[in-house]
Amino acid sequence: MSVNEFDLNRHFINYWDEVVRQWLENNADYSKFEKEVEEQSLIIEAINNKFRDQPEYRLNTIHMPEPYWGDPRDCSIVLLDYNPAGGPRVNRHTTISCKSCAGCDSLSKIDKEVIPSMTFIKYVEEKRIKGKKGYSSIALTGPVFEAKKGLEWFWDADNGYEGYDWWQQKCGWLDHLVEVISGKKDEKKLPFAMELCGWHSQKWNNDMSWIDNGQCRTIINNRSILPLFAALRISTCKMAVCIGAEFRRDWLKQFFNDIIEDVTETLFRDNLKKNSDLEKSYDIVDKDGKVIFADLTYTVTYDGKENIYVVAKWNEIKKKKGMVPVDPVNRNYRVFKITEGDESYYLLNTNYRGSNGHPGEHFWKFEKILIDEIKKL
Repeated sequence: MSVNEFDLNRHFINYWDEVVRQWLENNADYSKFEKEVEEQSLIIEAINNKFRDQPEYRLNTIHMPEPYWGDPRDCSIVLLDYNPAGGPRVNRHTTISCKSCAGCDSLSKIDKEVIPSMTFIKYVEEKRIKGKKGYSSIALTGPVFEAKKGLEWFWDADNGYEGYDWWQQKCGWLDHLVEVISGKKDEKKLPFAMELCGWHSQKWNNDMSWIDNGQCRTIINNRSILPLFAALRISTCKMAVCIGAEFRRDWLKQFFNDIIEDVTETLFRDNLKKNSDLEKSYDIVDKDGKVIFADLTYTVTYDGKENIYVVAKWNEIKKKKGMVPVDPVNRNYRVFKITEGDESYYLLNTNYRGSNGHPGEHFWKFEKILIDEIKKL
């Protein structure tokens, strides 16, 4: 399938509604998937066979898939992640409960008649039973990004959706990027976040050789890369960000063929290296105007291979809630430019020692400088 043949409604939103419908109707047994949804079993088996002896990297299909949050047809910016987290144990919001015991992992004992009320999975199941689109009925509204009336159970501090706090932290970073790129915070549009693989696992392994399988490559192209590009075209910022070392590898570039260009070295040599703002020190303040990082400075180099290497240092943290990062901290950045006719789009990759954690506020001033220079390309 080509990008011009791809339709976000039919090939992405409706497709994942059908995946979740079949997952629910078959009591989480993906081996019973039929028609076009059957291809998901190939991805699951390819990854699980690859990591047969490493259970922490295997996909746990006991959890309902979570392929995306937000509306790809109307978004501010695009985020690409590896996959949703989730180990082999039962979770009230993402797994069909078990009649015999709360912690049972046996798929044979799963029974959707006992799905707990006021949960993510119950909401999706009820929508499906009423003949409405299940997963998209909640995912498109992006409740992980902002709280609105009507889903109070989702944000409940004690029993709410467990991923909400994690997504809220991501959202702060994405809001910062949107404001830097567009000059103001987009009050009307939410980010669109999607997963390379929609199925849960306890951890993600950086060995992506399973994708070399021809069938897996086609599936990833049609269900991950094409929706990414389609949403990127529509987004306000014309930028997709991806966190993690594997997203800077050549396997991702190959999906875009001759329309993608690595501009990292050029960006550093011709732009960043000459930017006097990187010679200054900064005080970073929170929304209340209180300093959280004092005398923050950056050392920016090019590693000679593929990354802009940034070291952030500061003399004092006057006030900082939560965990305080250790000084100094470093991150890698890599930038790809996608050119389609007269339009240009960007993929911004960042990573820290293989982590999928987003950049903290001590990197946001650098990112503003970086994005200002990207605009000049």
